[in-house]
Amino acid sequence: MRTALVALLILALGQVAVAQTPYYQIYFDDAHTIAAMDCPPGPVGTVIDTIHVVAHNFNTFFIATEFAIDYSANLLHMGDIPGGDLVIGSSPTGITQSWGTPVMAFNPVRVMSATVLWMCSGCAGSENTPVVVIPNPMTSGLVFVNWPGVQAVNAVGMTSLICATVPVEETSWGRIKALYEE
Repeated sequence: MRTALVALLILALGQVAVAQTPYYQIYFDDAHTIAAMDCPPGPVGTVIDTIHVVAHNFNTFFIATEFAIDYSANLLHMGDIPGGDLVIGSSPTGITQSWGTPVMAFNPVRVMSATVLWMCSGCAGSENTPVVVIPNPMTSGLVFVNWPGVQAVNAVGMTSLICATVPVEETSWGRIKALYEE
């Protein structure tokens, strides 16, 4: 009996450890690989670009999303390109979207894009400027609604950076492997 209880406890703890936190991430490219971008060179206010909000680790179907984007002074929001069928609000003030057909999100999925105007030139004075997915200020929601359960599920908003200055040290694979040797 005790062995069965221990096995059940280990199985339950294992399931908790496997759970992934759903999150929204902003990307500066169509392939959803660039979450840090430098200010483009040239005159301020002349480069129009598109950013994308992508849902990660939802691991379900969903029918609605809710969040906002805290744009930095380096990005002027020009308009949204929503992904949903019904959209209320806008990304800087809080956006709620719903889909008539459930969206499969077992892999990363773009939930919306936005057109922005870059308000900086080069990175001088713009280092590590955050662009963050935040809760919808109107409702305090940073959620998605799963399907078929139709339950609001909390998500996390991630930070993307303009002019990231994360230091990187050059090394070799041998030095990296040596870190893990006993």
